[in-house]
Amino acid sequence: MVMLVLMSTSAPAMPASHCVILQYHHISDNTPTSTSVSPERFGQHLDYLATHNFSVLPLRRVVDAIRNNEALPDRCVSLTVDDAYASVYQNASPRLKKLGWPLTVFVNSEAVDQGLPAYMTWNQMRELASQGVMFENHGHRHMHMIRRRAGESDHDWEQRVVQDILQAQHRITDEIGTRPELFAYPYGEYNPAMLAIIIRMGLIGFGQQSGPIWPDAEIAALPRFPMAGKYASLQGFITKVNSLPLAVSKAEPSDPVLPLGQSRPKLTITLKPGSYSKAAIQCYIAGSNDVTMSWARDGTDVFAVSPNFDLPPGRHRTNCTMPSAEKGRFHWYSHNWFIRNADGSWYRE
Repeated sequence: MVMLVLMSTSAPAMPASHCVILQYHHISDNTPTSTSVSPERFGQHLDYLATHNFSVLPLRRVVDAIRNNEALPDRCVSLTVDDAYASVYQNASPRLKKLGWPLTVFVNSEAVDQGLPAYMTWNQMRELASQGVMFENHGHRHMHMIRRRAGESDHDWEQRVVQDILQAQHRITDEIGTRPELFAYPYGEYNPAMLAIIIRMGLIGFGQQSGPIWPDAEIAALPRFPMAGKYASLQGFITKVNSLPLAVSKAEPSDPVLPLGQSRPKLTITLKPGSYSKAAIQCYIAGSNDVTMSWARDGTDVFAVSPNFDLPPGRHRTNCTMPSAEKGRFHWYSHNWFIRNADGSWYRE
């Protein structure tokens, strides 16, 4: 996807009903590139937000505003980190403390309990909590929650998943003193059954698909822009933090896990009337624009998009964007696909 550098504007921020959520993992030069942003690049991200007068808000406040249809600043951003790595304590929190900006960390509690050196300690997290950092649920074992064990029934799978989430809920509450209200899916993997579990548990869910959150977004799988490796370039960052929602009212299939044997997923999107230009919408799948797009023949606000090539097993996304009326800003929507191996086994990391 081609990313454009946006020009700064001195226009005052207008009330809006959307916010961009950013997702980080490691803030380090010495960790895997695929899940890392260097401290230097992280600093560039923060500098851009500060220089261009973005409102950096706590994630819980943003969620409350979205759920209650309350106004948010037009250029609204919330910062999140998954996995509670030690580099957050070492390289991210001092910069954010100096700026007075909030941070939300999603914790997979087993690694912390085991004292693994790559992770923060509970003492370090309590220190950050005293400074206003919020700690939320990322599961206990950081497991692939949509994956079933051999012969596992629906009931047994659900019990296993619920217990894992509850264990993290209890550990974080016991150690930090605040009960998590938000949940981030490990690996960004979810399906309709997982969404139903998160809703029943009274949590708000977050994935790893791209796009701003807005009142019509799925509350059990709100989008976040992953920031790591090549996806954390400054030009890409600028485009993403200035993005706007694409007014999607329905996307089918709702289940991102493809049936066995399917490798060219067809996504059917219904847009809100009057919210788009047919000629301006572009879609990409797995980063490629080699796709087929077709609009409904009856003139309704529906189009379908599918790749002209087979997707390999793994995690993929369909991204659709459209230039907004404000030069340099794009409307954005993303949909996940999870594709298993031909024998039904799950892809390896």
